[in-house]
Formats: sequence, structure tokens, C-alpha cells
Amino acid sequence: MQWAARLLDSRDNIDILGVFEGRFSALGRPKDMMLISADEAPQKKLVCIGLPALDLLPAFDGFRPVAMGDLPRAPVLLAGHRDVFQAMFQAGG
Repeated sequence: MQWAARLLDSRDNIDILGVFEGRFSALGRPKDMMLISADEAPQKKLVCIGLPALDLLPAFDGFRPVAMGDLPRAPVLLAGHRDVFQAMFQAGG
């Protein structure tokens, strides 16, 4: 899984979840695709997208590639397969 992230302000009015869910469904709900977030500061969230390949990244405006080690330690799953999320983030995977 390739990762990308974007820091969002609470005033940002973009539908990342909608864009993600559209791509996720169109690709057949792949196991190596998920959307997670974590609070970073008051009114700010770090939103991260796991993608099967970075060539899908242009659909997600403002996201930049990041290393797995740069992901938040305790994210919340917004979309994707719960079992994969749990294996990666709740079991120390």
C-alpha cells in the first residue's frame, strides 16, 4: 500500500470521503486501499489515503506521498476494510 497525506483545516470544504468512496467502489473495493484520519491540533485533521498505486493520487487534490512511518499512531478508519485497518494499526502491524 502506498500512502499520501494532507492536513485539513475544519474550514476546508472538500469531500475527500466521497471521492475516495467513488474510486474505492470503481476499483472493486481493494484490500490495499483505505482512508484514515487523526486529530493534529485544534480544528486540524491529518487525513491519509492508502492506495494500491500512486498513479491514483491525482484524484486526491493536495495529497502528498508519505512513508508508512509518518502515519499517525492512532488513526480512525473512515473508509476501507476494517480487518486490514486493525491488522495495520491496532495490532502493531
